[in-house]
Amino acid sequence: MDLDDEIEIIGERSSRLSCAQAGPTLCQLCDMNFDSENLSELQRQQHYETHFNSSSSKQPSNKFKKPAIPKDLFKPCSFQLPLRKKPADEFWYPTLSRPPPDNCCPGLIPLLKHALKKCHTKGNTRRAVLCYESATHICVEAFDRRWGCGYRNFLMACAALMDQQIQTIYFALLDDPFPPGVRNLQRWIEAAWKEGAKDLRNLVDTNKWIGTAELYTAFTFRGVPSQLVDFDLSKSEKGIQVMIDWIVTDVLRGASPQFNGHSQTIIGYEISKNGDTNLLVFDPSRPPRLSMRRAAIAGPSSVVWEQSRTNQVLQSVVHPTSNGRSSKLKRPSSSFDIQRHKRSKSSESDNDIIIVEDSDTPRSDQGSGISPGQTQLLTLDPSNVVNHFRLGTRKLQRKQNYQILYFPMTDPWSIEERNKRKVVTSISCG
Repeated sequence: MDLDDEIEIIGERSSRLSCAQAGPTLCQLCDMNFDSENLSELQRQQHYETHFNSSSSKQPSNKFKKPAIPKDLFKPCSFQLPLRKKPADEFWYPTLSRPPPDNCCPGLIPLLKHALKKCHTKGNTRRAVLCYESATHICVEAFDRRWGCGYRNFLMACAALMDQQIQTIYFALLDDPFPPGVRNLQRWIEAAWKEGAKDLRNLVDTNKWIGTAELYTAFTFRGVPSQLVDFDLSKSEKGIQVMIDWIVTDVLRGASPQFNGHSQTIIGYEISKNGDTNLLVFDPSRPPRLSMRRAAIAGPSSVVWEQSRTNQVLQSVVHPTSNGRSSKLKRPSSSFDIQRHKRSKSSESDNDIIIVEDSDTPRSDQGSGISPGQTQLLTLDPSNVVNHFRLGTRKLQRKQNYQILYFPMTDPWSIEERNKRKVVTSISCG
């Protein structure tokens, strides 16, 4: 037996059988029978080259064509992208029963009051005055972060005006026919412009910046009295002190200052140990820290105030606990210690920390009344809390021009009084 017969290439035998059993050899382009024409391999190749070089070659017969794919299978897939959720633009004020949104923080005034009392005890604050206790901090959100400071100051003013008890009629003026909001404020202003308050411009559903003049237009349109005051510090020898003295005198009215494209809401002032007057403000572009917000909502009773390092050392000496025994407070050993103890105790009084509030509004110094079992104690540094809201004279002196909008809390304006104020005017000071 030939050795070549023992070596089989896979597929060779089957290919030979298939060639023997195969039908006539046809041109794959025109169905010519190469066997009946007795064409050689070279002739067959030339035949194919003729097809390839010719622009009018015949198509292969149907029996060699692949079955056509139904056109229905090529219908484009249609699917709908999820619609982008629009900002909620939710307005909240303290008397609402639902919890505040994430960008709203009530309860900061009582928390700040306790922090100022701690700073007063340490000698860092001589005196402080705070505004209406239910004032709410409202910060910008993602959609209006670059242009919404004016709108958010408007919402902070509305939240206080709709909650106060001096002029309860303000609530109806601000809530009807649609409540305050970022987009609703744009509608208020455009409606006021259409009535002749200003030349008509497109503002609704835009990202256009607004200032205190537009807020004055909106409040006037609703009949809520307000007043603009301009300060040109370059014309006064006293400089920034002119504006600070005015604010200290008129802080009871509430104010929203604007300078160089940014605005804030004044909530009080503080006189430091060196006699400087610092403003206390709600900045819509600066939200409170999460721990501060939780403490404000839960109430001051949920806060454990951090002690200074000196007090911690004194406490570890006066109250040693390393021996595991219960320690007792030692009596003062001298008249000086007694006087110091009395002075420390008396400095905790409320005489130097004042909250401007309505006479009919109940005090809520102890927070929201959460039971001790439900209260989660939070540790805060009083100096950090005060610093978060402090606006010192050094920063204020960097600007030369300020415009302040304040509310005199008088009776609502009549239609005639509104018509007189369609042209925006202001009082010049300094």
